[in-house]
Amino acid sequence: MNKYLLTLILSASVLTQVTIAMPELPKQQPGTAISSKPAPDVKKHRNEFSKRLNLTEEQKQQAKELRIASQEKMKPLMDKLIQKQNERNSLESRDGNDKEIQILNDEIKNIRQELHRIILQNERDFMEILTPEQKNEFNKMRNERKQLFQQKRMMKKIPNQNNN
Repeated sequence: MNKYLLTLILSASVLTQVTIAMPELPKQQPGTAISSKPAPDVKKHRNEFSKRLNLTEEQKQQAKELRIASQEKMKPLMDKLIQKQNERNSLESRDGNDKEIQILNDEIKNIRQELHRIILQNERDFMEILTPEQKNEFNKMRNERKQLFQQKRMMKKIPNQNNN
């Protein structure tokens, strides 16, 4: 389970950072609107990403279309995920039935798996629009992001070890 969760988080983090996945969604209630304008730091990152990969205008447009299509697929799943998490939290807070909580946990797991599949497919689609040189640079960027993620993860573990 931890391995799957780490893979999901890492994939989401990498894809978010490379602009092919949607930006991190704020916690929200299902059905509420999300601004379609990305945050300034997301725009900045997209520009840096495009420059580093040396994307053509056509590739930028294709990436944008992929990102929008991915967001459209993920939005209802994210709404459903938030709903199921709220239901589970509500049950847990009132010491709800363990069986009902487990059913919700299974539903949450399935939704996360579907989100993960969409992210991976989006990445595969994005890779198809890149040249071999761009793919190499993209993989280099992914590895840098992975190392950064691991460093942050280790930094979080260190204070916890001191408390034990």
